[in-house]
Amino acid sequence: MATIEYQLGRPADNLMDIAVYCPFQKPAVLLTAPYSAEKGVFPTIYWLSCPYLVKEVARMEDKGYVKRFSRMVKEDGDFRERLRTAHKKYAERRMALLSEESQEKIKLISMAIYRVLRDSGVGGINNLEGIKCLHVHLADYLVNKENPVGEKVWDGLDWPEDCHICDWDRVKEWQQCVSER
Repeated sequence: MATIEYQLGRPADNLMDIAVYCPFQKPAVLLTAPYSAEKGVFPTIYWLSCPYLVKEVARMEDKGYVKRFSRMVKEDGDFRERLRTAHKKYAERRMALLSEESQEKIKLISMAIYRVLRDSGVGGINNLEGIKCLHVHLADYLVNKENPVGEKVWDGLDWPEDCHICDWDRVKEWQQCVSER
């Protein structure tokens, strides 16, 4: 839990499990519950937590890759269909995480919220030909290996050869050393 909190810079919301570990045995993608009584609705079930990947994907977004991939969706019918399929499977996986009891509670709270959980795609996006952000697409791809946008993002990245970003105990030790100076 300490590593996850260090990665996120806050406690994890609705954490169910670690979906993917990096090659250095640290959490890379978190599985989050789509609903909890305390936190409410959370349509993003795969959360990219690896600080290295988060930073590299942000760089890709800054370089205009969301627009680039959005153009691909418009121009390439096969790519578009694969993305629609990934969005639909994401929604199915999200609903499978909810018990029947939870689904009924959500319906009583709001049918609109229930429909978002049931029908929206990756990261809660309503447009099944849309791209919300590259982080959620990469997280989905790393877990399921089916998201074409996440696959394109991953094709532009790789794990570093050596990484200690998440060694929070080392960082904590270093911060203590610096503060004592």
